Amino acid sequence: MATNPIILLHGYASSGAAFSTFRDVLSKQGRNVEDIYIGNYVTLNNEITVDDIAEGFNHSLREHKLIGKEFDAIVHSTGMLVMRAWLTAENALVPRLGLLKRLIALAPATFGSPIAAKGRSLLGRIFEGNKEIGPDFLASGNLVLSNLELGSEYTWNLAHKDLIDVQVYGPDKSTPYVFVFDGTNDYGTLARIFDAADQAGSDGVVRWSGVALNTRKITLDLSKTDNQMKWSDWSNIDIPMIPIVGVNHNEILHSPPPGLIKLVLKALDVDTQQKFQDFHSVDVPATQEVIDGRARINADPWQQFVVHARDSHGNSISDYAISMVCKNDDGSATELAEFEEDVHAFAADPSYRCFHVRLRDLMKNAQGKKLAVRIVASTGTDLVGYQGYGSGQTTTGLAPTIGPVDLDISKYEGQNAGYPSLFYPFTTTLVEIILNRAPIPGPNGVLEIFNFLGAS
Repeated sequence: MATNPIILLHGYASSGAAFSTFRDVLSKQGRNVEDIYIGNYVTLNNEITVDDIAEGFNHSLREHKLIGKEFDAIVHSTGMLVMRAWLTAENALVPRLGLLKRLIALAPATFGSPIAAKGRSLLGRIFEGNKEIGPDFLASGNLVLSNLELGSEYTWNLAHKDLIDVQVYGPDKSTPYVFVFDGTNDYGTLARIFDAADQAGSDGVVRWSGVALNTRKITLDLSKTDNQMKWSDWSNIDIPMIPIVGVNHNEILHSPPPGLIKLVLKALDVDTQQKFQDFHSVDVPATQEVIDGRARINADPWQQFVVHARDSHGNSISDYAISMVCKNDDGSATELAEFEEDVHAFAADPSYRCFHVRLRDLMKNAQGKKLAVRIVASTGTDLVGYQGYGSGQTTTGLAPTIGPVDLDISKYEGQNAGYPSLFYPFTTTLVEIILNRAPIPGPNGVLEIFNFLGAS
């Protein structure tokens, strides 16, 4: 049995007391209580960020003489972002990658939550906000909630640090062994009174497609005539979501079923690549809560796309639309409306958007057909315009509004359990769109945005 210290990190608007059940479970298994460190951190403060909390976590490690020592972690919800932020911090003085040996994530907010935007509403402040009289009375943690919002710039950048650009989660003990669990139940009828869409394909708080560490990126660079499209590899090993039937976002922590507890304890003893593979190929498929959980979610598969549009200067494009179309044999195109049924624009910067796609519905119209991405964008002024290069090296010239520009992705199609390669159930795909932006000459051929006085 592994004997590393175990750190427990709770989620948003919670406290260390939320881990009392797992603390007791670990104690009954012979773990020394003194080696179980239950984190307790602030989220209901409008001036702090997830990075601030991660920095506080590092200071606490130093105070408890844990800096530079190996440890395991069990995190819930926002605790996943805190741990990933700590792991990838650019200001780290002591290397961190080899210190975290096992990371067990319960309902992690890997790509945020659909209810984070509601946390800043009056309803969120009343029911989740700080109730203690003082400067933060009824504060709901605006910056943390912004980090947690769907399609946030924060989760986009964090994903590049540990899921896209580098291999942080590898196959052996030089990197953390990661295990991701999520419940298949939501909060039921009462929660649906507020917004049923927020709970679709989720445990009531985080989405099934937004918890796993299986992520890749597609770059659509329409500012150039060549190298328009780049699909990243899956940079990390397969770390799927393990569904646990019968529990929602809070119950997976407060009332974990026996099968989940057994898997968590087994995960804490994984210390070789073979044991990690055996965990997923032997232990997980033999767990009844997982068998029933997979049956439930496989009947309703979802995928999440996080899109960011920017220009050739690196500036955000806020006024744009992206859609998926089927290319018909006669040359026409039919938009797949299902792709755009659930879209959330990041409040602080709408160039970031999150699309939640019910693949069961989308594939009814897309199966077996050629696919294209369609993009429309506007600068909002006649002085500058966008330019995009689409399929066949055709170009839409500089204009205040360009589009639609169709980019054929048919050659990238493959088969994945009946889905084109663009679609992978229970994963998040990042999509970056780049357009050329330049001044537009006026009617007389002279630039209006800038000219020299007296010049002919």
